[in-house]
Amino acid sequence: MSIFALRSLVTYLSLATLALLTWWLAGIFMPDEEPAGPRTYGTIDYYSKNLSRTLMDENGKPKQLLFAVNLTHYMDKDRTELAQPVLTLYGTDGPPWVIHSDTAIMPGEGDTIFLNGNVLILRERDENGRTLKIVTQNARVQPDNNYAETDEFIQVLSPPDEMTGKGAQVHFGDDLKVTILSDVRRKHEIP
Repeated sequence: MSIFALRSLVTYLSLATLALLTWWLAGIFMPDEEPAGPRTYGTIDYYSKNLSRTLMDENGKPKQLLFAVNLTHYMDKDRTELAQPVLTLYGTDGPPWVIHSDTAIMPGEGDTIFLNGNVLILRERDENGRTLKIVTQNARVQPDNNYAETDEFIQVLSPPDEMTGKGAQVHFGDDLKVTILSDVRRKHEIP
């Protein structure tokens, strides 16, 4: 047997051993597969499709409007999950705030709604003629306090201004206050 044939044989055996070792280690360290099908988080005690709920203020005017494609309440953890929710917050003056997200979770007696996935917050033209659009992901909203926050990247668009950064605290209502927590960038376009 020549040196070249011996080197080739050693190389092929080494590669075969490495492949077997990799396959064996992958079998040990890979997590077990979860069974296919819907996940359940407990016992469902009620659900709704195409939910529309309106909360009124003490004067009988709309304070909040919530729409969701699906609402599922889990009795075990007193938790409500919403699919494609749209929350509208009405103030005393000016246009309402409209908040969209992919999904949301409302824990039992908590006053915080956890918005998951893409989050879009819109407000039509105010008395100054400016619109506002906020784009982020995974936010927490306290509707009764007119407050929202996120730890994710955020983009605030109010032409001719644009602000971006990471993490934010937003106070809605008639007096808007947006605080971006880090990596703040602002762009102002002169018409």
